[in-house]
Amino acid sequence: CDDAGPVLHGVVSGLPAWLAVHAKLCAGQEGWDDTTRVACAFAAIRTATSLTRLPPLEAALAAPLEALMRPACLLVQQLETAYEQAVIRTDDGGASEEEGGVGQLVTQLMELLQAMLLRPKLRTLLKTRVKSLLQLLVPFMRITEAQAKAWRADPNEFLAHEEDDFVRGCAIRLSGESLIGELLGHLRRESGRALATLTADLLNRAAGNAANEWKLVEVALFIFGNVAGEVQPKSLQRGEFAELVPVALEVACRLCAESSTPEFLRARAFAVLRRLGDVVCIHAKGDLPTLLKACASAIAPGEPLVVRVCACRSFCRFLTACDDSSLKESLLLEHGVLASLGALMQAADEELLHLTLESLCLIVKQCPGAMVSVEASLAALILEIWRRCAADPMVHLQVLDLVSCATGSDARLQQSLEERLLPAVTVDLQPGVDLHLTSSAVELYGVLIKRTSIPFGPQVWACAELLMAAVMRCTESGLLQNACEVLCSLIRRSPTQLSGQLEALLRCMERLLGHDLDDDACLYVGPLASLVLGQYGSLIPVQLTMGLLQALVTRLARAERPYLQQELVVVFARLLHQDQANVLIALAGMQVPCSFGGVAARSGLELLMSTWLSSAKEIRAKKARTITVSALCRLHERCREDANLRDMLINGHALQDQLLTTIVAGLEFENERCQKLKDSECLDCVESDDADDDEEDCEDEFGEGGGRGFGKLLSELVDLDDDDLSDVSGDEGGTAQEPDDPLLKLDLQATVAQYLASDCVVASMPPELAPRAAAAVKETTRGLP
Repeated sequence: CDDAGPVLHGVVSGLPAWLAVHAKLCAGQEGWDDTTRVACAFAAIRTATSLTRLPPLEAALAAPLEALMRPACLLVQQLETAYEQAVIRTDDGGASEEEGGVGQLVTQLMELLQAMLLRPKLRTLLKTRVKSLLQLLVPFMRITEAQAKAWRADPNEFLAHEEDDFVRGCAIRLSGESLIGELLGHLRRESGRALATLTADLLNRAAGNAANEWKLVEVALFIFGNVAGEVQPKSLQRGEFAELVPVALEVACRLCAESSTPEFLRARAFAVLRRLGDVVCIHAKGDLPTLLKACASAIAPGEPLVVRVCACRSFCRFLTACDDSSLKESLLLEHGVLASLGALMQAADEELLHLTLESLCLIVKQCPGAMVSVEASLAALILEIWRRCAADPMVHLQVLDLVSCATGSDARLQQSLEERLLPAVTVDLQPGVDLHLTSSAVELYGVLIKRTSIPFGPQVWACAELLMAAVMRCTESGLLQNACEVLCSLIRRSPTQLSGQLEALLRCMERLLGHDLDDDACLYVGPLASLVLGQYGSLIPVQLTMGLLQALVTRLARAERPYLQQELVVVFARLLHQDQANVLIALAGMQVPCSFGGVAARSGLELLMSTWLSSAKEIRAKKARTITVSALCRLHERCREDANLRDMLINGHALQDQLLTTIVAGLEFENERCQKLKDSECLDCVESDDADDDEEDCEDEFGEGGGRGFGKLLSELVDLDDDDLSDVSGDEGGTAQEPDDPLLKLDLQATVAQYLASDCVVASMPPELAPRAAAAVKETTRGLP
């Protein structure tokens, strides 16, 4: 506004007197009790913080703000002794962090300092005073007795604080952590030296490990872990922290190894070592065996829960860094890590159960030989967790990951898990069992069959028959989706064995296409039907094929989900490849009820072509494109000899021209895809050539391992099919007998280009489409070898 200048001038001129009053509030008066002093100082500092955040007042605030800071810091210094006695060493029930408490005052002072650091002219007030400020404020960051009590009662609160997911009762510590970050960001050199000196002094107190000193040592490790965790490991070998790093790591390792260490100090030591895992591997590689043994001892059931959990995390972190396989197995078996982990899992609540399952999964990968020696206990433990957490989908997913990891690590584990888990699967697949349990059993069965021996044994085969029976009687969508995926896996693993159950498979497909199921329930029937037709098409009698065709058309008419429509189109395309003449005749003679288009019914062929042409551009999976676009070429070729097909109107336009337009679009997309793949391969070659030159830069930016290979672009996933995505984590193992499908061997780009370049097609090409078709064919010819 026009009078902003005079108003600002008036505010600025009044600031010294205004802040002088606030400085006196911080200084207090003789006779005030501590509660009054804290309340007045808190109000003054909060006001000063608000003023500091206003850029126009920055220049005018320097002198009066310095006058306010002196009594504020002096008051905090005077309160430290009483705070230590009443809060750090005694459980005050969290009163210090409530309104009017000392905790709020210290937190507000930290916020004022952070606000000052953001203003260059106010930042100068803090230069040369960083060390004094840290010495004043860091002792307030210690664990309070109220926090320790709460964490003992619920270790998840301690762990949540470590992960920054949820915090309660840690305001001073969090504000202190933020203040240290701002100090390093704006006054790095001075702050780095001050932090290194202060941390070293506090860690020296760990030598005696006196009962009254451990909380200072813990906060020193907390600060060291946060600061060092933000620095690249190689960078810690130089600079302000170079001398501190080996001292801090030695102190942390010693505290981990001593069972007499206070529980939260020991937990902090484990947590810091885990967070600085790369630093430990560089600076203290030789100490890894001792550290792993300390972790193994600390996981034992007799230790406090927070110590066990932090030790478990550290154990898993450094187990991957240990190259001595005999030591690994000794730790797991002789030092009792597996037994301790099993005990932890049995007593764990939901949060800790996730951690222990992740840990066990990593241990299985690292030491499959040791797991074989306890395979019976492992299977029993997995089954117990599976049963106990039946209602927790996240735990079930982790159990499935663990089973998959175990079966892929050693064939003996696969056999053991089959023997002990398949009976439970058999029970849950029986009629009358809760549908949620049955659906979970289907998922577990699907994981077990991925690596089971071929041909399937009696127990595996019995579950396959129970699975098909469950499909016939159930309507629950999740169960049927899982069942479709497992049936596909069964066919891929042992197609010859499944051929004996062809009639049962066809009944399952008919059931999955049934009118009483919604789109969710039959969402994956398309891939199953395509697989069955691709593998067993020649074995299916004509009458059964026609029955399947009727069911597919009826389902297509009711389908609302685009994915389901597209997958059904792929099935029709495959049928047209197998028996085009009879399928077209059958479709033309079928009348399907419709709820759109203003007609009561349409022919099956009209419905199919309308859906197909409208969704063709959305069909992007490689196998699906190959099958559907090549089928469109054959349909267009038939139009030349079938007048009824040629003159059919789909959405008001002639079918023949729409087919050709869709085929050309398909070739254009294929050309674009192939070009992107070539460009990607060239880029990979360039990156490979430059890898050595860039390795150090990548490590500095991304940490160990560099920034290469972070993942594919979304557009590059166009060649992944549904079955590729489901197995993207690794090889299924076993001996898969993939169907020998000639359709999938087609070179779609060459096939379509050759068809469009044929004389008969060129002669009948609509004028408006001819340039696009010629350009697409030319592009293909240029790109082919």
